[in-house]
Amino acid sequence: MEEYPSLREVIGKAFNASLEFPDVHYPIEVFSSIARKRRLTRAELEILNLTLRANLCYFSKREPPGTDYHVVSFSRERPLESIPYVECQNFTSTLPFVYYRGRGFQYYPVTASNWAYHYLKTGQDRRAEALLKEMLPLMEVVHQSTGEAGIFNVYFEPPSTREIRLPWVSSFSQGMLAGLYAWLYNETGNETYLRAAHRLFNSFYLSPEHDGFVENTAYGIWFLEYPYRPDFLVLNGHIITMKGLWLYHRFTGDERALELFNAGVKSVKRALPDCDSGEWSLYSVKGPEAREDYHRLHIKLLVWLYTRTGDGTFMDYAERWNGYLEERGLKKENLEALIQQVRKAP
Repeated sequence: MEEYPSLREVIGKAFNASLEFPDVHYPIEVFSSIARKRRLTRAELEILNLTLRANLCYFSKREPPGTDYHVVSFSRERPLESIPYVECQNFTSTLPFVYYRGRGFQYYPVTASNWAYHYLKTGQDRRAEALLKEMLPLMEVVHQSTGEAGIFNVYFEPPSTREIRLPWVSSFSQGMLAGLYAWLYNETGNETYLRAAHRLFNSFYLSPEHDGFVENTAYGIWFLEYPYRPDFLVLNGHIITMKGLWLYHRFTGDERALELFNAGVKSVKRALPDCDSGEWSLYSVKGPEAREDYHRLHIKLLVWLYTRTGDGTFMDYAERWNGYLEERGLKKENLEALIQQVRKAP
């Protein structure tokens, strides 16, 4: 890392902090490993600098979080007041930072896309623009025959994973951010956001050797939330990716996005029987039972699909899975209210 003098000071501070807080050393290890194989890109230097400064800010103020997973904001402007705000004189960021034990605080495009979506759907365009504008220098641009593709890479190993190749890219954030940048362009008229949306959409045509995340499966194409496990077909990640494609088509009129969306719809229909244990929904196709919050998310996503496609299969499963809540003595979702929410949304 000696060849990056602009980072020398922040790396030195992070190394010293890691003597007391070992989690701070994780990003240094990750980027040092990459730098031994090739030069770091401009986006990677930005991400490393941002990540180290976030960790230095947090650990200068607080002890390590008491949980394995924790989200904080380094800006007063955040989606919910319940999200902890960490104030530092020399660091602020509109991006969410996610803490995983042993990995420190990480910039995570998936969580960033959730925040940006919340801002746009609640009419907080200024906050959405601030966040999405801050992300632009963190995008890698890959040149390919179909045009420039934009990628928001992830530089940490999720919990319960080891020795996966870093960085990796999630269909979840690629799809949603393609739709959100297109939406932001629609609100602002700024061509920069439209170019970002186009680049992100082009990433759906990346080959597997170039960080592709679209997998051909027995059910049809599947958008991989975790492409380092191509057999791990996560239901919510696939549908949320489709939601991003739908938004991208909504604001750009690009028929290719609609084709991908429709292909994803067919895959969900084929996979739903293998996402149902008979008592509960499964987190992934033929996988474990979903946590209650994900089970409820599945119901909401199926209602969204039903409302956007008119296909009764999705409402049938939404009603069935809603019934599973009642069978376990849990409060059911209000399906009619969910339908109305979708109809009022862009």
